[in-house]
Amino acid sequence: MIEKNINQEDTLKIKAVIPPEEVVFVDMVFKSYEGIAMLTLHEAEQGLINLDVTEGTRSQVLEILDDFKEMFPVKIVYDEGLEC
Repeated sequence: MIEKNINQEDTLKIKAVIPPEEVVFVDMVFKSYEGIAMLTLHEAEQGLINLDVTEGTRSQVLEILDDFKEMFPVKIVYDEGLEC
């Protein structure tokens, strides 16, 4: 198996707040897309998640987050891609 090493310089951070009960669902959705984002919890009780994305996957991740808004509240609180 060939692995590509991704440096921190290659990733962008997106932080979003979702209902805490939806964290597992959101994580599974991103895992099903095989590598478009790595989800980590920042503050589980508040539903604050971190998504590590690349420049190439950022727009797709934002689209998925926007689609989630049809099912539950999603608030993007930080998008490192806007600083580029």
